[in-house]
Amino acid sequence: MKNNNKIYTILLIFILISLFLVIFGVWPLLENIENNSKDLVSAKNNIAILNNQIDEIENFKNNYAIYKPNLEKIDGMFVDLKDPVDFIEFIENTASECSIDLQIHLPVSNQGASAYIIFQLSSEGNFSDILDFTKKIESGPYLVEIEKLTIQNLQNKDEGKNGYTDDYVLKNVVAEFSLKAFTKNEISL
Repeated sequence: MKNNNKIYTILLIFILISLFLVIFGVWPLLENIENNSKDLVSAKNNIAILNNQIDEIENFKNNYAIYKPNLEKIDGMFVDLKDPVDFIEFIENTASECSIDLQIHLPVSNQGASAYIIFQLSSEGNFSDILDFTKKIESGPYLVEIEKLTIQNLQNKDEGKNGYTDDYVLKNVVAEFSLKAFTKNEISL
């Protein structure tokens, strides 16, 4: 019986040592191998993505001459924040083509680096001419959005006051615009 107890004790000690080695030796190694395998697969995927991006950049560089005219057209759609004269001239010319009287109010200074500038426009003219003006502005060469448009009939005025006749008043309206013009964001390298 004593031998059996020794055998059981030795067997129990062997099992405990084996279990201890598995729990604290082999198991962490297996988890470490699994984590390293996941990291390796992730690193290989990142390398593949980076190689693909490098290939795309090289392709873009090789075809830049083809893309350049379109990039210049896109660049031309944005108002130069430092010098919006071309944009203002476009608005004035469009207003004169549409036979409306237009006043452009200088934009309020934007705080910080904003992607747009808001112009306030006041106009007076025939309703259909004003609609034509809005269509031409929105479909023009600049990227703009009419945020707010208020159109009102001219109030009845006697011919003696400001020279308006009843016929003129019936055909003409006053329109107020808030025009958001998107601007170039200069990137300094």
